Amino acid sequence: MSNKKEPKFKWKSFPLVEFPLQTLLLSLFFILVAYFVYTVTTSPFWVILALIFLFGSLFPYFIPTEYRFYDDYIVSSYIGFENKNKYSKYKCFYADKKGIMLSTFEKPRGLDRFRGQSIRFTKEQKEREKIMEFLETKIEKRY
Repeated sequence: MSNKKEPKFKWKSFPLVEFPLQTLLLSLFFILVAYFVYTVTTSPFWVILALIFLFGSLFPYFIPTEYRFYDDYIVSSYIGFENKNKYSKYKCFYADKKGIMLSTFEKPRGLDRFRGQSIRFTKEQKEREKIMEFLETKIEKRY
């Protein structure tokens, strides 16, 4: 699985920049959480810990992610990390409002967030139809 060849599809998704209103609302939510935790505990330690957990759970929102689709596998990379998976690992896929979920199960399941691969599109979603068509040739079932 070498990256010497050119990918069939490639794009970057960076929600922090692409969705400024959501970013503003998310920032306000962080401030509200910090205020609430501080009023309950009066301890900066718990405020920082709460914000670390909140930031960690939303980490993909804050970093640019690059997706590259090759003939046999997909690569998603961000901040020095690269995740390569063959299409054969996935048994179905389905679209949502902002992307596609590649699932390791025969049908969509709640565990897909943990075992599957989430693919985020850009704000304009120019790549959506081409990727859906491409994945239909690589993964058995579409939901």
